[in-house]
Amino acid sequence: MTAQVRFPVAPRPFRDELLSSWVARVAARYGAEPLELMVYLAGQGGGDAGAQQVDDVAPDMELLRLWAKACRIDPERLRRRSLASRYPDQPRGWLLIEIVPVCLACFDTDVVADRDAYLRVNWRLAERVVCPAHRTMLLDRCPACLGRLRLSFRMLNGLLRPFCRKCDAVLTGRGGETEDPLKADFAAGVLELQRQISEIVRGDPGRLDRLEYAIRTLWAPLDRDGAARPVLALWYDEPGWNCPYEARAAVGRPAPLQHLSVRWRALTLVILHDLFGADLVPGAFLPEAALVLFRRAAPLPWLTDGRDLRNGKGKRMIDAGAERVHRLIKRPVHRLNGNFLDERGDFGRIHP
Repeated sequence: MTAQVRFPVAPRPFRDELLSSWVARVAARYGAEPLELMVYLAGQGGGDAGAQQVDDVAPDMELLRLWAKACRIDPERLRRRSLASRYPDQPRGWLLIEIVPVCLACFDTDVVADRDAYLRVNWRLAERVVCPAHRTMLLDRCPACLGRLRLSFRMLNGLLRPFCRKCDAVLTGRGGETEDPLKADFAAGVLELQRQISEIVRGDPGRLDRLEYAIRTLWAPLDRDGAARPVLALWYDEPGWNCPYEARAAVGRPAPLQHLSVRWRALTLVILHDLFGADLVPGAFLPEAALVLFRRAAPLPWLTDGRDLRNGKGKRMIDAGAERVHRLIKRPVHRLNGNFLDERGDFGRIHP
């Protein structure tokens, strides 16, 4: 077996850093991509685990041991930085699995503090859409090229800085000098909703179950064969509204927030507040506006079979209002009864 390699330079992980971010910073010190360095480490160790990426949620311990030995760090220290260890009460459906949004102001703070830029662990939480430290919206698109944000770390003036892989622009907020005041006001309003949702997610399982039910219903397809638009299309109260392409991956999914961009996750929080008020979750009786929307949801399995998707045990406790919605969505609906193209049904007043 080939002797295990030891890196001469290996930065230590920050307290609130994602594992994948730390791996990327180590690789960037040697001008390599994380996967390239992992394959190299696995080859040196005589294994084949390097074909995998380090999982931020529940990382493979064999991979962590390879990295720990190469970087001369305790593997248990790395394991404790996984999302499963940091947030043991966070359901998997509330952890982002694709692009990690970022806060440009946090990157600027790293520069001021004379340290490498890095990805914060709480940016992977599905309910996190606003940076609480800087009260700005997180970004999942490059501000320069407007493409989906996939960043890489590169050396600049002796520090690792984040760059867009597509256009090579350095990611910086420039001290907030280009911040839109309207976006700042919106972020401030959503911040409190974000805090409430976080308490629900890691709090009472009953409230979390009702919250997940409401979100799945809002992002369920409308009750028309082949419908690609979600139920929340009716919330817009506009004829012919089409679900944007970037949000279509969430339609009909049991965990929609995992597949949504920052702005659509933020809008979902706003709609929950609009429909259910300060509680953000359905109560014993659904408000009229919520009933108008929920009755148009297609009867998907996770909305009608009564199973609890989080643990798969027993029946989900559905309140009387939700059971009424189940009955309503099974009623036949005329094919032109909805906001399809130039047709609109008489849904009454959606917004209070």
